[in-house]
Order: sequence, then structure tokens, then C-alpha cells
Amino acid sequence: MQSLTPASADDLPPLGELIADDPFWRHPAGSSAREGVAHLRVWTTVTTPPGHLAVVTETGLAASVTTAAGSIWAELAGRYGLLLVLLEHTRRQAPQETEHLDLVRIGLDGQPHWTRVWPSDDDNPRHAGLQAWITAYGHQIVNLAANDASWYHNEDI
Repeated sequence: MQSLTPASADDLPPLGELIADDPFWRHPAGSSAREGVAHLRVWTTVTTPPGHLAVVTETGLAASVTTAAGSIWAELAGRYGLLLVLLEHTRRQAPQETEHLDLVRIGLDGQPHWTRVWPSDDDNPRHAGLQAWITAYGHQIVNLAANDASWYHNEDI
């Protein structure tokens, strides 16, 4: 995927309780009758009104999360309501790739649009806010140690 516009920390709510953790979640794979398999985790959000934040992690099994993002959002919004923040988490599959976390939004055109949450470049004007959010919640989302201060930087991990 090409370089993405950075997300804003204002789009990322504080996390509450983890209410779903399914490492083999079957998701719709777009317009076909196929299914994909991903790791789904859903938290409540500490917002008014309360909502949900869902993280879908690509597993490499069946259909791509990126290809199915619109169908995934529709499925999750139907289950958890429209106050839903969807993050796509892509693990590093090869040495030349980087692990990343993208915010998925559904535009007025009905199509998914992505903005980068992590990693973000130090010279990005939104970096400080994104860094603060990922430092607070990233260890829950990408399963990295919260006390490892270097993990949120844009480096080959």
C-alpha cells in the first residue's frame, strides 16, 4: 500500500474493556460468497456516548483484510453499532515489510479509506498525538511491551 496520510489522535478513542478476542474470526470477503479469517479484538471506548474500537489483524488465511475492509466494517457496525472505530493491523510478513496500524473509514462513496496510525514519522505534525495514543494503548493492540519506548518509532522491528 502506498504512503498514507497520517491519522489524527482525535480519531482514536481511549480504550475500555476488551469484550471480544477471536484469533480465527471469519469475516465476509467483499462481494463474493467467500470468507476470510482474521484476528478480531474489540474494546469498549471510554467516550460519551460509548462506542467500540475494533482491530482486525491480517492472518494470511483466505481473503485479505484490506480487500474486505468495507464488508468487515459493515459486519462490525451491524454488530457493535455505528460508533465504531476500525483499525487494520498488518503484521510484518517479510524482512522488507513493516508492521503497521491503519484507521479505516468508510467514505460518503461507500468505499473504505485508510489513514496511518502507526508508525508515524517524527516530522509529522500529528506525530506527538499519535505517539501518545499508541504509547497508551499500542501494547494492547499490537502485543508489544508497554515499557519498550522504542517500539512506536518508524523503524524495522
